Amino acid sequence: MLRPKSLRMVIAPVLILAFVAVIGCSSHTEENTVLRKYFNASKMRDNATLANITTSSFDPDKNGQVQGFSIVSVTPDQVTPLELKKHQAELKAAQDADAEFTKKKKEYQDANTEAIDRVLKAEAANKPLRGKDADIQKEWTKWRADTKEFAAKVTEARKALYEDRPVVEISVQDARNPVVVTEYEGEKVVKDVTIDAKIKGADGTSTQKQLVFTLQRATLKGVVGKDGNPGDLVGRWVITKFTEVGK
Repeated sequence: MLRPKSLRMVIAPVLILAFVAVIGCSSHTEENTVLRKYFNASKMRDNATLANITTSSFDPDKNGQVQGFSIVSVTPDQVTPLELKKHQAELKAAQDADAEFTKKKKEYQDANTEAIDRVLKAEAANKPLRGKDADIQKEWTKWRADTKEFAAKVTEARKALYEDRPVVEISVQDARNPVVVTEYEGEKVVKDVTIDAKIKGADGTSTQKQLVFTLQRATLKGVVGKDGNPGDLVGRWVITKFTEVGK
């Protein structure tokens, strides 16, 4: 018969092993939940659900159907600032400047319509210009160069804004509490999740593949909640892309 002290010595390792097993099963719970929801929605072609969790579809016909998976690794969170409010202001400034420039350009064009027509015809025929028309050609050439420059600034500002905006809108969207994401600053969290997956192809055969999924989540600062107080709005994880290891 074991004495109480000896009994504790036997039970303790068993409990430790059980605890470790529980921890192992429960690790990466968040990532597991997101990926299972994603694979189930992809399999069912549930576009409504997919629109809330991803910008990259896992097409059953092209990519197959995931029958089961296990997480191999998860990279540490990479946190970077979100500057949607700043980028929105920069885009508006670029658009306003472009509009003002376009207005002045039209005024110049209206005041020199006939001369500009002569310039364009001469350029098309590759003929040199002299006198006043040569001066108009020089000025009109600058107007055209400036047009491209102003348009490029608008394009650049729009690109900066839309680099993060679509994913942020998916991450924080809530029909019951809609948020204009360009009114806030915040941060973006990115991580990669590597999985071993059993995938059934369109031809019915199953293969084992290792895939890497990129997940992003947005947090907006100073969003007024339902209680009327401002605070951090932490969004959901969004799957933005996936790649097959070795390809």
